[in-house]
Amino acid sequence: MRRQLRRAYWMGNVIALIFVFLFVMGMVVQDVRLDQGNLVAILNAAGGWTGEASSNLYELAHKIAHSAPTLRVTFLMPNGIVLADSGDALPQGEALLASPAVQGALKTGMGQHIDWQSNWLSPTLSAAATLGEGRMILHLSDQDARIQRTAAFVLPGFALLVGLMALASRFFLRPVTDQLMKQLQKVRGLLEGVIDRGDVRPEDFYPELRDDMTNICRLIDRMRYDLEHITRTRDMQQDFVDNTSHELKSPLTSILGFAEMLAENEGLSPQKKREYLGYILKDAQRMLAVIEDILLLQQEGKEDDRAWVMVDVARTAQEVKQSLKPQCAEKNIVIHLEGSLFVKAPEQDMWDLLRNLMSNAVRYGKENGQVVVAMGGNTLSVRDDGIGIAPEHQERVFEKFYRVDKGASRSGGGTGLGLSIVAGIVNRLKGSIHLDSVEGEGTCFTVCFPDEESKEKE
Repeated sequence: MRRQLRRAYWMGNVIALIFVFLFVMGMVVQDVRLDQGNLVAILNAAGGWTGEASSNLYELAHKIAHSAPTLRVTFLMPNGIVLADSGDALPQGEALLASPAVQGALKTGMGQHIDWQSNWLSPTLSAAATLGEGRMILHLSDQDARIQRTAAFVLPGFALLVGLMALASRFFLRPVTDQLMKQLQKVRGLLEGVIDRGDVRPEDFYPELRDDMTNICRLIDRMRYDLEHITRTRDMQQDFVDNTSHELKSPLTSILGFAEMLAENEGLSPQKKREYLGYILKDAQRMLAVIEDILLLQQEGKEDDRAWVMVDVARTAQEVKQSLKPQCAEKNIVIHLEGSLFVKAPEQDMWDLLRNLMSNAVRYGKENGQVVVAMGGNTLSVRDDGIGIAPEHQERVFEKFYRVDKGASRSGGGTGLGLSIVAGIVNRLKGSIHLDSVEGEGTCFTVCFPDEESKEKE
């Protein structure tokens, strides 16, 4: 592109020089023709002088020749004999007689001609007229050096102009083209990902490119954001598949193992049978929880035709508390319910919201700890005193498939979908959810419902 820009620069200059040259030459040719007209005027005037002093043609020839520095005057007869001439030596009469100017004079009484062939920088102007009823011919010739003088002035000027153009190209055009190429290379590197986006600022580009660069940078930022989001989602989906496969395969393997032991050992004691059945029931509930989470996630964004009723949140929380007794018993965790709240929503949504928040609090709570579910005004909060969430994870815990601690989630039976489901329910209810957490001290999730959709029980 750099070569094309410079080629275009020089082509434009050359075309401009050609037009200037043609214009100058046109003006010079016009001046030559004007000089030819002046020569004809001298010829007409000389014809009158010849009538007055025809007895001394040599004196008259020199008198007429003084009209112009390079003018030559010749008197000759129609048969080619030269009668007088203002030059130092007589010209050849036959040659003059054959010249276009003399031939024109013999035919029409006056002729003129411009000879460009002998020397185009200094053409010969000639004019001739018959005198005395055709008995004598007056021939005038002049060497016009106007083009030669003009060329002597114009050609050095053209050379100087070309030199100035070369200097302008070297000191003005080349830096501009080099800078433009660097800027375009930056655009290319930015599009190819070779140059970091932070190293490119639209304000550093030429004003003509600045708006386009702003749009390009905006589009690149958007594409990179989308690519990062797609990559992150793909990775989380892969993690989800891996985790879900494990969450389903592990309890299923356990169920099959205990079921085979029950089938193959008919002599098991009732206590062992109850123990094995307890394991089977626990793992089946674990599988059911995973499947329910997947189904809830699949329903997100779909049209919901369930009836919206005024839900007693405290009663629903009590039901969830009862369902979590086995998990609480394992870690000796106590769930406290405080206050009351009514929210207009589908009952299943409130159950799922409380179930996910409260089961997470129990799962990540510490041994012999407690979970507090507080209700009042238009807010619901679930607080635990467990492991907490690190600051770098707090902004992403509501993303689909995102898990803060894969190992802890897996060992605790979590799928990593609970908070994403909670965020979806809160969004459908047009509420908001806020997270407060300190590592090692616990976590609190606070849900705010719209005022018109919730009220405190009186």
